[in-house]
Amino acid sequence: MTTRLHSLRNRFLLSLCGVLCLALLALVLVARYQIMPILLEDEESFAGAELDRAERALDSELNHMRRLVEDWAYWDDSYDFVSGKRPEYVDSNLYEDTLETLALEMMLFLDADLEAHWVVGFDAEGEFTSCPGVEAPCDWATPAVAFLGRHIERKPDDATDTWLLSRAELGMAALSPIHQSREESSAAGWLAMVRPLDASWIEQLRDTTGIQLELTPVTEQEGPVQQLERISPTHMAAHRLISALPPGRAVRIEAVLPRQRYQASLETFRFALYWTGGVLIVTLLIVLWLLERMVLLPLRQFTHYTQRLHHEAVAPDMPDRLVTRRDEIGTLSREFRSLLEHQNRQSEQLRELSQHDPLTGVANRRLFDERFAQALSRPGPTPRAAAMMIDIDHFKLYNDHYGHQAGDACLITLAQRMDQMLSAHGFLLARTGGEEFSVLLPGTSLEAALAHAEALLRAVDELNLPHEISPTRSSVTVSIGVAAHRADLSTPYDIMRAADQAMYQAKTEGRNRVEAYRVGEPLSPLER
Repeated sequence: MTTRLHSLRNRFLLSLCGVLCLALLALVLVARYQIMPILLEDEESFAGAELDRAERALDSELNHMRRLVEDWAYWDDSYDFVSGKRPEYVDSNLYEDTLETLALEMMLFLDADLEAHWVVGFDAEGEFTSCPGVEAPCDWATPAVAFLGRHIERKPDDATDTWLLSRAELGMAALSPIHQSREESSAAGWLAMVRPLDASWIEQLRDTTGIQLELTPVTEQEGPVQQLERISPTHMAAHRLISALPPGRAVRIEAVLPRQRYQASLETFRFALYWTGGVLIVTLLIVLWLLERMVLLPLRQFTHYTQRLHHEAVAPDMPDRLVTRRDEIGTLSREFRSLLEHQNRQSEQLRELSQHDPLTGVANRRLFDERFAQALSRPGPTPRAAAMMIDIDHFKLYNDHYGHQAGDACLITLAQRMDQMLSAHGFLLARTGGEEFSVLLPGTSLEAALAHAEALLRAVDELNLPHEISPTRSSVTVSIGVAAHRADLSTPYDIMRAADQAMYQAKTEGRNRVEAYRVGEPLSPLER
């Protein structure tokens, strides 16, 4: 037993097995007490952000209701109608198709005394009614008239109000004073609109937000406004209450969200755990094998091999402490250092040639694509990156007039000036075509990228390189297109395609300018 314990192989085996167990135990503890809480907290932040997005969508719909009711309330015909001057207003505007077109359930006109001037809408049975006041068959609107009267009396101003309605069916309402559009005058009355939030509207909201959500009318209760429930390993349910009318009621937003980020992070950590264990085991086996083979014969074989390599190349000077060694280790050290330095020099030269443009000295497309992919894959808050496409205006005319040597000199001058400006901000300039350059702006928003592009445009103008036959101006100019990462531009190809399209737009608009790819513009192919 003692002999076995003294064996170097067994001692290495026991030591490495102990290291393996300690490493696995450390990973399990880190996962339990550090990684898991961070992942769960990140998941809660994600759920809150998704609920915020759903709530902003509701606010957007309420703003739409605000604009709709104000469009009608600040219409002179509505002012005259409530003032009793335009009786044909009802036949011209307040009919069933109007409500269906506007997706409204009710329109209620109040006069200056807060009495119902006209009611138009659908009653509880879905029948269309239109009445001067709340007499039958429009008596179903009596509670709404009473509520609006009380609310208007308590209002400190005559601003437009909007609400969510949490009744048996969901809805939203808006109330606005009726004014003349071009004259300063007191309100002639008030206009209220009610829109139902039916299943088709909620389905449209799902499509707009991309969230599987439900809106439910509930009683407002004490307790947390927002809750998160993990219903399965792959999904979670997030809830949030939003105050609504009538008092004591609320709208509950319930969103079923995927736990992809959590699962992906968990799988990544598990993979790291398995990989670490596998590497340690493989290392253990390799070390044991090397230990078995650690005799002079393999070392002499390796020495003979390195000496052969030495005769094929000039070895650099070595430190005295290695040169004076006469054993195999000294020889191995000298040969290894020689080969390593040689390989490093060759690798550095190849890397420099493969990543930079030989004419201008700036980066080429290969380096640009690598850095772009790295910028978009780097975790962190938005904006992730922006990009520019730069094209020298009328460069073919420049080459034809001044000659290709002058064209090369022009390219070098422009590249050096642009690189000097951009590199100061940590941006990457690359030559990606004959007279085309691309710029990568990591961590830069579209607005900031546009500012840099304008500065770049001015810098090129300040160079004042002569271009006598340019239709644009008498000096060399450039056209710049700018695009930035966003939800529908998530890959380098998409962003550069958008920037290229913006650059094409700059050329179409007269060249020597900066254009940005904006939301809503369809992408076109890169080739022009």
